[in-house]
Amino acid sequence: MKICNSVIQKKEDIAGLVGTGRFENHMILSRKALHHGFSNKTDKGNTAIHEFIHLLDKADGVIDGIPNALLDKQYTIPYLQLVHQKMEEINKDKSDIRNYGGTSQIEFLAVAGEYFFERPKLLKRKHPELYKMLEACFAR
Repeated sequence: MKICNSVIQKKEDIAGLVGTGRFENHMILSRKALHHGFSNKTDKGNTAIHEFIHLLDKADGVIDGIPNALLDKQYTIPYLQLVHQKMEEINKDKSDIRNYGGTSQIEFLAVAGEYFFERPKLLKRKHPELYKMLEACFAR
């Protein structure tokens, strides 16, 4: 199984993961993480949303941070340019997007997606270009 590091709370405590092998196309969530994700509307985080976005990303056969199944091809290059710009801002501590989003474009998609669904108005105000791109992906 592939464990998404963004959801490991303690070494022994896994909050969520996307499976492989016989668990292919499944996500497994801890009950605690599931409840916390939907009960806290101010933290811009949600394990269930995060892992579900990884599953959506994998719809084209690979988890790579490029939501090919959701994003029209003409937007791929502008999307990647925006992602890497935003990751750089995160890594320079100049963003309110969760730090884990700066580790890879795979995790950026999931973390930005959490923000999009948890705090859409705030994302639209603080990151309008990213909001438009995610809206094109998720609001179909």
